[in-house]
Amino acid sequence: MSADYNHETGYKTLLEDFKRYQSQAPKGVSLKRNRQTINLQFKVGDKDRKPYGCNCSFTLGGMVEALGKANKVAEALKSFTSEVEFWKWYNKETKGIGKVENDLLTFGEAIAKVENDFWSRASIVTGK
Repeated sequence: MSADYNHETGYKTLLEDFKRYQSQAPKGVSLKRNRQTINLQFKVGDKDRKPYGCNCSFTLGGMVEALGKANKVAEALKSFTSEVEFWKWYNKETKGIGKVENDLLTFGEAIAKVENDFWSRASIVTGK
């Protein structure tokens, strides 16, 4: 290490970095620390401001990610007219929650679906 090395390391630096990222958050959305994670705090509709999870850890990378998500949330709060639409977007884009529907079919169901499609098309061609 060189003699002019003056960078602080450790938890104190992490807290100072977090304060810097908090000051860069967009108007209406703030970053809040919750133990080892970061929450976004904002107001939706007529409800009071409260913190919401965003799946960001309390690390330098998590702070960068949380600030990016805060900017997206600020834009989304301006653009969505329905709270339902907003929360659907928030859960998908910010928290990474997306339900995957089980669209698997058994062989019997698949065969029945193909047969139904075939016979419905056949009746159109024959006119019956």
